[in-house]
Amino acid sequence: MASKDQLNKIAIYCDKYNCKIHDEEISLKNFTEVEKESCTNCSHFTKDHTCDLDLIDKVLSSLSMEEDLKS
Repeated sequence: MASKDQLNKIAIYCDKYNCKIHDEEISLKNFTEVEKESCTNCSHFTKDHTCDLDLIDKVLSSLSMEEDLKS
């Protein structure tokens, strides 16, 4: 299971990220519940806390390889 920080970072780099919260649905009442870009706000994120496109591990691996190249 990816950490909250990882889920945030994955959403930034994932080509398939699709925010399930539309601007017109955001009101002042629920605005505080809206997080920044995160897998948890993606339409592909399931109730079982997985990606239905199976991209979490793939994106994490890609990010890890990118970090290795920088060091």
